[in-house]
Amino acid sequence: MDFVSTFVFISALCISVSKGALQAVYLPSTCSSPLASSFTTSMRVQSSTALTYSNDVNCVITVTAPSGHKVLAIPRRFELEEQRTGTCVDYLNFYDGTSTSSTKINAQPYCDRSGPHNVSSSSTSMTLEFVTDSSARYRGFDIIFAAIKNAPCATDYFGCSNGLCVDRTLRCDSFNQCGDESDENACTAEELGIVDDNSALIYGPAFGLGFFVILCILIGVLVYRHYKWKRFLREPVPQEHYQSSSSNYPVTKKYYKRAYQNYAYKSVDSRLPSRMSNDFETDDDLDAGSRPVSSSSSSKQQNLTVPRPNPGKLNLKSKTGASNC
Repeated sequence: MDFVSTFVFISALCISVSKGALQAVYLPSTCSSPLASSFTTSMRVQSSTALTYSNDVNCVITVTAPSGHKVLAIPRRFELEEQRTGTCVDYLNFYDGTSTSSTKINAQPYCDRSGPHNVSSSSTSMTLEFVTDSSARYRGFDIIFAAIKNAPCATDYFGCSNGLCVDRTLRCDSFNQCGDESDENACTAEELGIVDDNSALIYGPAFGLGFFVILCILIGVLVYRHYKWKRFLREPVPQEHYQSSSSNYPVTKKYYKRAYQNYAYKSVDSRLPSRMSNDFETDDDLDAGSRPVSSSSSSKQQNLTVPRPNPGKLNLKSKTGASNC
C-alpha cells in the first residue's frame, strides 16, 4: 500500500503543478518606461528572473483585472535590503490606480522582510513601484494577484472564508488567491484533477508486479549462468586432451566446444591419441581452409605415431635433466 500511496501522491502533485501554472511577469533590471499587464483571474509578478534583484532599479508596473473586479495582492516571498538609519533604501510601494500619481495604499514603504500581508485596490487596477540602491541585492519578492469580488458569490465563483469571491478555477491550484488559503483547503480528487476511478490502485500494483517479475528473471539468468560455469570448472578435464599434439589452447569456456558431461570417457588402454582434438578449438579450427597445406606437412601428419603406454608396469626411472611430471 505504500507504493500505491506514493503513486497517488506523485500523480496529484504533478497534476497540481501543471494545473497551477500562472501568468508570470518578471521585472527587468532596467525599466525605461512604466510596464502594464492585464489578467483574467490571477497572475504573479516577481522582482527578477535571477536569484537576486539588480541594483539601481526603478520600475513601475500596473496590473489590471477584468471589469467589475478589484485587485488583491498576496506576497509569497518578500526579502529586501534592511533599513539604514531607519530609512528604506530598497522598497516597494502600492498605488490604488493606474499610475504612481494615484492614491498610495501603504503609509510607509515596504522594505527588509516586513512585507505586506494582503493589499487590495478599490478599482480594477493596482500599480507597484520598486526602487533599489547600489549597495546590496537580495531575493526580492514574488506576489500573486487575483481578481476578486465581494460576497455574495455567484455560482462560478468560490466563496473565501474572509468574505471575498475568486474565480472557481482558482480552487486548489496550489496558489493562495483568497489571501487566507481557504481556496486550498479540503481539496477533493475532482478539484485536484484526479479521476476517482481507482485507476491508481490498479495500475500501481500492476507496474510494481511487472518490474518485480523482470527483476526476478534477470537475477535467475545471472544465477543460472554462474552455476553453469561453476559446474564446468568442477568437471574433470579428459586426459586424452593432454595426449593430443594439436591442442594449443587452454581448457576454458571460450575454447571448449561441447559440454563435459556429454563426453564418453575411455580407459587409458583404449583411448585414441587425437580424438579429443575435435572437442577443442585449435589453430587448425581457426584458419582451416585459409592456410595452405604442404605436401611435407601432410606426410608428416600421416607418419606421426604416438607412443602407447605400457599397461604392465610404470617406468619410475628418469634420465638426468628429465622430469616425471
